[in-house]
Amino acid sequence: MFTLYAVCAVAGGIILTIQFILALIGLDHHGMADGSEHFDMHDGAHATEHHGGDTHDSSWFFKLVSFRSMVASITFFGLGGGLGMSAGLPSFFAFSLALSAGVAAMILVAWVMHLFMTLHAEGTVRIENALGMTATVYLTIPAKRTGAGKVTVAVQNRSMEYEAFTDEEVSIPTGSDVIVTGIVNENTVEVKHMKKVV
Repeated sequence: MFTLYAVCAVAGGIILTIQFILALIGLDHHGMADGSEHFDMHDGAHATEHHGGDTHDSSWFFKLVSFRSMVASITFFGLGGGLGMSAGLPSFFAFSLALSAGVAAMILVAWVMHLFMTLHAEGTVRIENALGMTATVYLTIPAKRTGAGKVTVAVQNRSMEYEAFTDEEVSIPTGSDVIVTGIVNENTVEVKHMKKVV
């Protein structure tokens, strides 16, 4: 059993080290069969809405058993078992220690990755949140959608810059206050002059 624990600890430790180094040099793009790191919080919410509670109930397991969490589990399984054997514990207790350490490592890594994903999702600015917000024109917006101007608008406590169109009969000059009335695409909005909005 000691050999098994040693192999798990060494192999898992090597993979963890490689992952850490890749992350430091920016080459870790979560492409190592890790489903949880690709899980999108926004899309996940829609999936839950469409499928009810079943999606939430079934997806928690797959988010827990990710590549990183499995590697951490194997590593600490080996470390825990090896430590138990070195301490002279009976095989059953050494195995119990190894199993407990592996499960704890899996849960901890899954929780940390979930926390990182949550922070990333919260930090991502979504243009949809600009809808209904007041913006300032800094590049004149031509009338009747004959061209695009530009506006700045505060979204999620950030000052964002978007291209803007308007259906107004006259162009909207630089410095004017407008309101965002529609979303054209991921970096373009539709606006109306504030004085035109009832």
